[in-house]
Amino acid sequence: LLYTIKFEFMEVWQDSLPEGMTAALVHLRGLALVNRTSVPHLITYLPANDLPNNPTERFSYLFSQQDRWHHDDIIPYLEDLIGPGQTVNALLLKHCRSTTDQKTKKKVYNSKMRS
Repeated sequence: LLYTIKFEFMEVWQDSLPEGMTAALVHLRGLALVNRTSVPHLITYLPANDLPNNPTERFSYLFSQQDRWHHDDIIPYLEDLIGPGQTVNALLLKHCRSTTDQKTKKKVYNSKMRS
């Protein structure tokens, strides 16, 4: 399964869980990417542990998958790159440009590298 429609995926996932458990996108953190710009929304399998270990290569790959990333969506794909004394924000500052999404008023990141 490379991608699926979000609604269908969530429905099948919820139906497969034991009674009392709830399927939530937060449980897919670092495993799947939700493309909220497509209609309908799509979920793509994207495990963080399969991404390049080099930060520049990792950002290049992430931005090849999606042009703009919301802060909460990109963080799970960066956490394993952070060493002692480093921060996710410093990594984002080095590799990304940030803007504010006019609709959601949330910070979004795009690549500093030109295509």
